[in-house]
Amino acid sequence: MNKLDLIKRIFRTQVKRHLTQFIVIFLFIIISAVATSAVAWLLDPAIKKIFIEKNRTLLVIIPALIILAFVIKSISTYIIRIKTIKISFNIIKNIQILMADKILKSDTSFIISKHSGKFISNFTNDTQILLNVINGIAITSVKEFVTLIALLGLMFYQNWQLSILAIIMIPVAAFFSKKFGKRMKKFVNQSLQASEVFTKFLSEILKSTTIIKIFQKEDKELDNFKNVIEDRVEKMTQVERTRLGATPIMETITGIAIAIVVFAGGYLSIKDEIEVGSFFSFLTALMLAYQPVRALASVNIGINEGLIAAKRIYELLDNQNNISNDPKKNNLVIKNKNIAFENVSFIYPDGTQALRNITFSIKGGSTIALVGKSGSGKSSFINLIPRFYNISEGKISIDEQNINEVNLSSLRKEIALVSQETVLFDDTVEANIRYGRLDASKEEVLAASKNAAADEFIKELPNGYSTIIGENGVKLSGGQKQRISIARAMLKNSSIILLDEATSALDSESETKIKYAVDNLIKNRTTIIIAHRLSTIKNANKILVLSDGNLVSEGTHNELIEKSELYKKLYNQEIVE
Repeated sequence: MNKLDLIKRIFRTQVKRHLTQFIVIFLFIIISAVATSAVAWLLDPAIKKIFIEKNRTLLVIIPALIILAFVIKSISTYIIRIKTIKISFNIIKNIQILMADKILKSDTSFIISKHSGKFISNFTNDTQILLNVINGIAITSVKEFVTLIALLGLMFYQNWQLSILAIIMIPVAAFFSKKFGKRMKKFVNQSLQASEVFTKFLSEILKSTTIIKIFQKEDKELDNFKNVIEDRVEKMTQVERTRLGATPIMETITGIAIAIVVFAGGYLSIKDEIEVGSFFSFLTALMLAYQPVRALASVNIGINEGLIAAKRIYELLDNQNNISNDPKKNNLVIKNKNIAFENVSFIYPDGTQALRNITFSIKGGSTIALVGKSGSGKSSFINLIPRFYNISEGKISIDEQNINEVNLSSLRKEIALVSQETVLFDDTVEANIRYGRLDASKEEVLAASKNAAADEFIKELPNGYSTIIGENGVKLSGGQKQRISIARAMLKNSSIILLDEATSALDSESETKIKYAVDNLIKNRTTIIIAHRLSTIKNANKILVLSDGNLVSEGTHNELIEKSELYKKLYNQEIVE
């Protein structure tokens, strides 16, 4: 997407909706420009009538008019700034909502392909730069341009010969502005990438504090962080150095222009071809005019900076999902809770083959266990059922309904997941359980907690169900977090349960309680378990043995002990992944 297309898109998608407010701003910009020009114009009669003709009446009127012009200008500027800030904040708010919506609804493969720090950088660094451009550059450029036109009009009215001399330097200013703008584009891109690395690194060390401490790598990580920070500061310094580099050049150009005008004006004054009042009025207009010239010279730099940030944002927004909810599709209708895999193969976006030609049927209400070495395809197997990924070949159906042809929302409504990596929110215990079904009553939350063997320990927490559990439940033990996760799944009351290593985080003391919780969770539901505890595997109605993405054997525990060497080996080693 080139610069012009990007500007058009920003206008079409973000600016156009605020067009009425921009018109109001533009009106006040005109008022401000006229007031600025009026100050310069009033110097002519001030010098003639007050200093030369000694007019006492105008001695009061002209200063009063100058004050009035400044008051009008200041009020107009205030209104312009307030309205601009409101619009720019609303635009950034809308963009951040769009980004949040995109991330929440993006395919799992897209989310895991990017570091979380990149998304955080999009939300913070990129939007802040875009905010600065909208708030400080876009409106400012219009304001300064209109002011420049008004002042140039006054200058040509006063003396067109001097005006031509004065504006000779404007193309020179434009040349340097373009040159600095190109350099800015390169450095801003490097700066944003450095900020992204900074955010990624910060995210990593915050999530890895215990590992860093146990391996005593605090100093090493501090050195790494210093390098990241130093690189970021260096890139940011390059941006500011480029931005400020235009200032001395613009000031020099301004000085040359004023010097030329003073020389020419003085020459005309000596020849009595220009009045002193007119000349000073013209000179004031010129000095006021070069303020917008300097501002406009930096606009190209600022716009390039903002467009780079906008491009990064739109790269996120333009990501196309392969899996999305289509309300036009029929809802999944649960009858018997049967699940069937027909010649299912799955390849990850990076080309890794996870499953090969899997054909298997699961009877509704039964419990199926998946076993196999790490990387055999167990997690991929269960991730395909709620369509976290699309299968590459074959067909998965629930009660003879192809999951690709039903409404995605209705499909996921019927599936609950309890994962090895329990995800909890920095909220109350009750809020985390209620996440399974937000409209659940207090009684239903309590019932789910009791069935998950969680009610007893929850009551012992400082504030019971109102206890804030910290980021990802940091204040709870692994077993406690898992039981809250099971209670959440129970509250959802889905027809299909997926347990991905759901008991691996539990200590032996919690074994009985968690078995009770799992038994309550899977009762009368179709359940697929990636099991760690051998007792869970032995109780399954059927066990599937996977190896390198292939279904190599199936049967009950006793049957597999007899006929599957791989299963027997895993069982004997007590390594069931």
